[in-house]
Amino acid sequence: MRVTQNYSIHALLRQVNQSRERIFTLQRNLATGRRINQISDDPEHIEVVLRYRKMLRMNNRFEENINTALDFMGISSQALNDAADILAHAKEIAVQGADSLADSEWTSYAEQIDQALRQLVDVANTRFKGRFVFGGSNTTKEPFTLAPDGSAVTANPEGVDGALKTEIGIHKIEQYNITGKAAFQGNVDVFQTLIDLRTAFENHDTGAMENLIDTLEEAMDQVNQQNANLGAKMNRFDMFLQQYQSQDVKLKEYLSHVQDTDVAQAVTDLQIQETGLQTALQVLARTVNISLVDFM
Repeated sequence: MRVTQNYSIHALLRQVNQSRERIFTLQRNLATGRRINQISDDPEHIEVVLRYRKMLRMNNRFEENINTALDFMGISSQALNDAADILAHAKEIAVQGADSLADSEWTSYAEQIDQALRQLVDVANTRFKGRFVFGGSNTTKEPFTLAPDGSAVTANPEGVDGALKTEIGIHKIEQYNITGKAAFQGNVDVFQTLIDLRTAFENHDTGAMENLIDTLEEAMDQVNQQNANLGAKMNRFDMFLQQYQSQDVKLKEYLSHVQDTDVAQAVTDLQIQETGLQTALQVLARTVNISLVDFM
């Protein structure tokens, strides 16, 4: 069989181009840290890799939703703690006031309850990242408004109820808010309770005051119960978050094993390919300078 000079040159050129492609691939793998950068790199494993990458993206979306909800609930829980403290202080004042006789003390107590009322309205209008946490589904409008003379607290006419929900898993969409209606206007209207207590002090009405002590206790129970419900939600969301984070570790380990570059092996292969390329180029240069070569 006679091998022509053109055939030898074309064969060497193919070898040079193949070596350059392999060198480029190895350099890319070392630069990206991955041996699978496109479908053609490993058709056998790419389907699994893409599926696990998709699972990681989904987990990341769920984790982001959960973290945002947990932050929202954390602010809500602190606000409910503050509300419970305000009501507890109002109860202490009511107990003290029931035994008081001096007019100056009655006036002072009335002023303290008025201040507590204003503080409670501020707490009920707590915001997180521009959203009113107790506005129900109406997060852009102030849930509660205190009349200028302090005589009444009105709720947003569009409502202070309605659920805020987020996706925390496949086919898992859950509520993460406590509504203003449930916390502050449930079985007990906590605002009206403080208004009535202030009025009792202003009127020196010890009978009304004594009755309101029990109502304040109910108001505290109502707020604390809603905070307990919120705590249960936070525990549930945190459980899902931990599950996703644990899954992420396993998925990343698997992907690393399948798609990441074996740096030591890649460096060795790159050196071999570079040496092979240099040899092929030298042979090609000598072959091109030969006028006629016959191989038998």
